[in-house]
Amino acid sequence: MGTDAIIDFGAIGKYALDLLPYIPITLALSVLATVLGTVLGLGFALIKLARVPVLSQLTAVLVSYLRGTPPLVQLLLNVNAVPILILYANHAFGTQWNALALNPFLVAAVTFALTEAAYSSETIRAALLSVDRREVEAAHALGMTPWQTLRRITIPVASVVAFPTLVNHFIGMLKQSSLAFVVSVVEITAFAKILGGRDYRYFEAYLATAIIYWALTVIVEQLARIIERQMQRPRVPGRSPRPGRGTRPDPGSDRGPGTGGASAPAREPEPDGGSGALTGAGALAAEGSAPQRDATGRDRPLTKHEQEVPA
Repeated sequence: MGTDAIIDFGAIGKYALDLLPYIPITLALSVLATVLGTVLGLGFALIKLARVPVLSQLTAVLVSYLRGTPPLVQLLLNVNAVPILILYANHAFGTQWNALALNPFLVAAVTFALTEAAYSSETIRAALLSVDRREVEAAHALGMTPWQTLRRITIPVASVVAFPTLVNHFIGMLKQSSLAFVVSVVEITAFAKILGGRDYRYFEAYLATAIIYWALTVIVEQLARIIERQMQRPRVPGRSPRPGRGTRPDPGSDRGPGTGGASAPAREPEPDGGSGALTGAGALAAEGSAPQRDATGRDRPLTKHEQEVPA
């Protein structure tokens, strides 16, 4: 029996092409869960930092539960708990909601978002604590409200610190989304199981699935590196243009090229005919006030006789 009879390499490429239309479902589930989880994680982190009574304790218990139970168990529990909650709501409030009309995609997205929130909350809290307190105090000194300071100062700075870890969380969510097939969400893994059962080529189908997940992970990593370099690029303040490049000195200006300064006032003619020279007592005063030098050429203080200027 040849190797081709055991492993059909041609089927691997065929299955990979068949799985491509289900990549958007996997990406949509991963992005939605990550975004919701990050927002919830930010809320959990702010509650912990603010030490809100009761809420901080409830948040700690919820985070402990979400981090201490497997995501698959949470998914199975939630998909069975939602119909029960709907039945109780119908009985208590007289509503007529259909307990069986569940959207498995939304159930999986919310479940994964809660798991993501539990893990990202600590990452975000550490990033918020890394912000320099002097920047926050400067924002308060400028009259910013706490919300403005959080939105304009704290979150932008903390996002740069937390970005690499949050990208790792998204990659983990990309792989965790494969668990959604147990609640009838037909994404990459679920359709790979369907393909394998159709031709009894499970190995080839799952190998094609693994290659697709690997490729998605590599693409996300490369995009994250590009974004991270852009976020960490230092901002160079604008430099003034050099003289002679796009700037011309203003006519009559004594403040340099391109400064737009006012021209220097014309010098008024002197009383002695405009020569500009000092005469009489003015010349003697100027001579007397001029610094005197000794034999070595150094300045020396004026003597009392030299300081007396004749009227």
